[in-house]
Amino acid sequence: MDKVLKRGFMKIAITGAQSTGKTTLLKELKRDSKLSLKYDFRDEITRRMQKKGLSINEGGNDITQLLIMNSHIKNSLIDNVIMDRCVLDGLVYTDWMYDNKKVSQWVREYAENVFNLLIDRYDHIFYLIPEFSLEDDGVRSTNLQFRDDIVDLFDHYIKEYKIPVTRLTGTVEQRLNKIMETIK
Repeated sequence: MDKVLKRGFMKIAITGAQSTGKTTLLKELKRDSKLSLKYDFRDEITRRMQKKGLSINEGGNDITQLLIMNSHIKNSLIDNVIMDRCVLDGLVYTDWMYDNKKVSQWVREYAENVFNLLIDRYDHIFYLIPEFSLEDDGVRSTNLQFRDDIVDLFDHYIKEYKIPVTRLTGTVEQRLNKIMETIK
């Protein structure tokens, strides 16, 4: 808490596997007039990559992951920000792609270096646990095994690095209440 008071601003991330409700929560937080005056909101990066014509999800590659990690660097430079995803997401997905021979070792190392550099800059990381079925929105992966692998990697890194996350479950309203309680 001292780190927040000394800086006078906060970096807040909503993290987790696909189809856990991150984007829905961010949209709801944006609707709060007090928050919208105080915070800049950063939408999920991966969708922007797809709009640029890059492969995402299980089809990601070196270029996709490098651009995603660079976007996380850019987001970390913003004061008073609430973001959909953070460097933890970048590392988790890059690690999965490396394990599945989709990205090069140096890209995996780059993602880990960015993660190590920036992970302590977040004041609050809200981790969403999958509670919903995968929905096909034309962007996110609907591969259940992929999501389960990603969840396992999130759990692994949160435990290995002792990342202080607030786990969110329940309805959108319950999750919003927990976020508001935590950041006040």
